[in-house]
Amino acid sequence: MKESARLEDETSGKLILAGIDLFGEHGFKGTTTRMIAESANSNIGSIAYYFGNKRGLYLATARHIAKRLRQTFELDTSGDTHEHLKTLGREQARETLEQLVRRMVRLFVQEEEARRWLMLIMREQANPSEAFDILYKEAFEIAHVTITTLVAILMERDPADNRVILETHTLVGQIVFFLVGRTPLLRRLDSGDSFPPEIANMAEEVVVSHLAGLERR
Repeated sequence: MKESARLEDETSGKLILAGIDLFGEHGFKGTTTRMIAESANSNIGSIAYYFGNKRGLYLATARHIAKRLRQTFELDTSGDTHEHLKTLGREQARETLEQLVRRMVRLFVQEEEARRWLMLIMREQANPSEAFDILYKEAFEIAHVTITTLVAILMERDPADNRVILETHTLVGQIVFFLVGRTPLLRRLDSGDSFPPEIANMAEEVVVSHLAGLERR
């Protein structure tokens, strides 16, 4: 069962899904508890019961998104993981990075779940709040450090090297833009409202092909 389907069977989960949609569309201030309760087919009191207040629900949506990113990308939060990654050889690092990149592309190209998160994340990027701190500490930073560690091995540089960090950010940006720039790309490809399987496969291969360039820098 997909995570969204599981959440729809629980009152707290329905509130989180409604919150993701409404906070993303209207922002924190523009979203009322009544709007959330009605969207979740629940009562206003359930927000206080499960989350304390609207802000508590807002932060819960951020934690949910961060958790799903960690699960989807199979990110380990233990400090030992990055130390282990540093011991990999170039070939192992490239294989590990390729697997991670493929998971990321699949999420941002094909999954409806990621599209639900987009507006909330973009709002937090533009005007960071406590929710952004959660997203950063519990997902973005973990993913970025993991990828940076692997990129550093391919480039034979220190993971703290600014060039390595920028190369990592560029790689991640290429992947994320399949989601952020989804609408104009689909129109340019004349693909309707979704990526056909063959285009999704091609997108995956295009990004993976760019990894070879890191080994020449």
